[in-house]
Amino acid sequence: MTKINSDNTSLAAYRVFETLKFLIKQPASVTDIMKYLSNLENNQKAFSKAVIYKYLATLKFAGINIRRHKCKYEVVNLPFKIPFSKDNLELLHIIKQLIDITPETHISEKIRELFYQLEMRYSLETHYNSINSRNILNRIIREQPDTEQKKIIKQYEKFCKDKIKIHVKYINLFGENISTVCEPLDVKYENNNIWFTLQTERPNEIIELNSKQIKEIFQTPSKCTGQNRFTNTTTIFKLKERLALRYTLRNEEAIISSNSNEKVISNSLEPKEKLYLRLMRYSYLCEALNPKADRIKMKTLIEKTLSNYNE
Repeated sequence: MTKINSDNTSLAAYRVFETLKFLIKQPASVTDIMKYLSNLENNQKAFSKAVIYKYLATLKFAGINIRRHKCKYEVVNLPFKIPFSKDNLELLHIIKQLIDITPETHISEKIRELFYQLEMRYSLETHYNSINSRNILNRIIREQPDTEQKKIIKQYEKFCKDKIKIHVKYINLFGENISTVCEPLDVKYENNNIWFTLQTERPNEIIELNSKQIKEIFQTPSKCTGQNRFTNTTTIFKLKERLALRYTLRNEEAIISSNSNEKVISNSLEPKEKLYLRLMRYSYLCEALNPKADRIKMKTLIEKTLSNYNE
């Protein structure tokens, strides 16, 4: 086997421990264990089922509770335990509740793997009765996406994984219905909102959409180009007076010019709609300069906002 340098330890002993190491990660069939051990051998040694059964029997003899369930073997518990305090249990209970509602499946899957391994060392479920579950649940903000949103999120995650171009219909910041073909790049969960990052067919244009903006999403026959360029057309804006003095540059920004009363800044990476909303917060102390399309969109957004106050 690889990584074995000692001449004083039986190879079989290492294989028994490697079997345990493999089973701690996930349930596995005898065939799965055979393949795993074979891949560890320098000469790709073949293992028989009888040998694997002996390794499993050895682990059981050592006091490790292993059971067969649906043609796979799994570790029920380990003789070495982890002591958890009441605070530990409350924290784990909160985490378990949160992974049930998070839309970021790649994160929740990793955490579930952790809980699978913790359960071998401590029966969490049987000890949750010792804590006040109701109070814990009241501390969790459970703002789950609706059924339609969950469907869109699941679709989008699959498109990202499969690297398939998608057709998206959504409502933009100005209330316009947009239909476009994009390459899916990323999905993230932020402040109880789900954001999709996409690259449009326009050169270097990245957009970030809230899942609530999306009306329809479906795949196209085309594969992504694989050139996921996280770049965007540069927006130039001016900050004035006190804001110019206290403004902190973001990673995607650079100062073009500066004096005691003004700063002219370039922003190249921030998705446009997100940038527009941020610049709106700066009120009259901020002015979009270039490109002309961004200046017009900012003006439109300001006019739409002011129209709410028409008498």
